[in-house]
Amino acid sequence: MINPNDVNLIIFDMDGTVVASLPAVYESIKRAFKKLGWQVTFSASEINRFFGVSTASTGGSLYEFITPPGSPLSPEEVREKVRAEYGDVFREMTISYPAVKETLAALRKRGYKLAQYTNASTAYLDIVMSNLEIRDYYDYVECIQDNNLNKSLLVKKIKERFGGMTAAVIGDRSHDIEAARENGCLSIGALYGYGEKEPEEADIKINRFADLLTIFDRRLPIFERILKAIGERKERGRAYVIGINGIDCSGKTTFAKALEAWLRSIGYLTQLIAIDDFHNPRETRYAGSNQADNYYNESFNIKPMIEKLLKPLRETGRVAAELRLLNLNTDKYDTVKKYSIDPDTIVIMEGVFLFRKELAPFIDYKIYLDITFEESKRRAKERDSRADMDKYDTKYLPAQERYIGI
Repeated sequence: MINPNDVNLIIFDMDGTVVASLPAVYESIKRAFKKLGWQVTFSASEINRFFGVSTASTGGSLYEFITPPGSPLSPEEVREKVRAEYGDVFREMTISYPAVKETLAALRKRGYKLAQYTNASTAYLDIVMSNLEIRDYYDYVECIQDNNLNKSLLVKKIKERFGGMTAAVIGDRSHDIEAARENGCLSIGALYGYGEKEPEEADIKINRFADLLTIFDRRLPIFERILKAIGERKERGRAYVIGINGIDCSGKTTFAKALEAWLRSIGYLTQLIAIDDFHNPRETRYAGSNQADNYYNESFNIKPMIEKLLKPLRETGRVAAELRLLNLNTDKYDTVKKYSIDPDTIVIMEGVFLFRKELAPFIDYKIYLDITFEESKRRAKERDSRADMDKYDTKYLPAQERYIGI
C-alpha cells in the first residue's frame, strides 16, 4: 500500500463521495414524469445502483431502467426531459456531504493538488459544481463524457497531467478502487456513499469526508516521531506530558488539536490543557503601563494549573478535577472545564510562554513551532483583517523577545 505521506495529488469521485446526489436526481425524475403524465413506479433506493458506475456494469443505463415499457419516448429522450429539471432542482436541494468545502480548502492549504473526475455528463457536472460552489477548490476537473475514457484511463490522464505525482483516488465504488490500483494509486473507500460494501475493498476506508484531513496531514511524520518518543520515554504507570509552544500565531492550538485527534484515532487516551483557559481578569491583565510586561507577567494565572493539575499529576499519577475558569467574553469565572487524567493518558499542553521556569519541570516532551515575527504578523492579519497590528509591535512580539531571549 502507498504511504499517505507520499501522496501529493488527490483525485475525487463525485456522486457518493463529494455530493449526495440521489435525492436531487430522484426529485428531477418525479417532476419530469409528472409533466409527462407518468407514474413513478420505483423508489430512490432502486436507482441507487446506477450512481457512479458505468452502463456496462449495471446491464443498462438509469434511463433504460426508468423508461416505462411501451413509452413513446426513447430512454435518451427521457434523459433529456429529466436533465431539463436539473437546474431548478439542484439549486433547491443539491447538498454536499458534511464538511466538504472545509476539507477541500484545508487540503489545498496543505499543498495538495486536487482533481475531480466523474462518470456523469458535462452538463450535470457543471450544474453540481456551480450550485455547490466548489469548482475553485480543484486544480483540475473532468468527466468521462468529455473524452469517452473509462475511470481508469481518466485517472491515468490526470496523473500524467500532474507529472506522474503519487496520487490517491477517493470513491465509493469498485470502479474507483480498480482505477486507483491499475494506476498505482492509494485507494480510499467512502463508506458513507452509494457503494454499500464496495468501498470496503479499498486500502483505507473513511466514514466521513473530513476523515481525509487525518489521512492527508503533512504533520503525520512529526506525529509519528512524537509517538516513537512516547513509546521510548513514557514511564509505566505515569501520564506523559507534551508541551507545544511558539510565538503568537505559530499554530499551537491547531497543532495540538490535530495531534490529539490523531492520538485518539489510534487508541490513546488524551487530555488537552490550554494556557488560554487560565487567563487573569482584564483588570489584572492591563494593570501596568508596559504592555509587553503585562502580556508576559500578568496575562495568565498559572497557579491553579500547577496546583490543581500538574502537581497532583506528578505526585499521584491521576487527576479528576473540575475548574471554574475565566470567560474572556464576560470577564467572569463562569466557565467550567473538567480534566480527567490517569496513568495511561497523554497530556497535551499548549500555549504561549509554556516553557517558562514555573511550568517547564512538568513537561516531558517539548515542541516549539518556529516562525518569524514577520510571519506572525502576516498570519494575524490573515486571521482577522481588523486586528490591531500595532499591538504586535508594542505588546505581543516584544514579550516574545523577552521570553525566547533575543
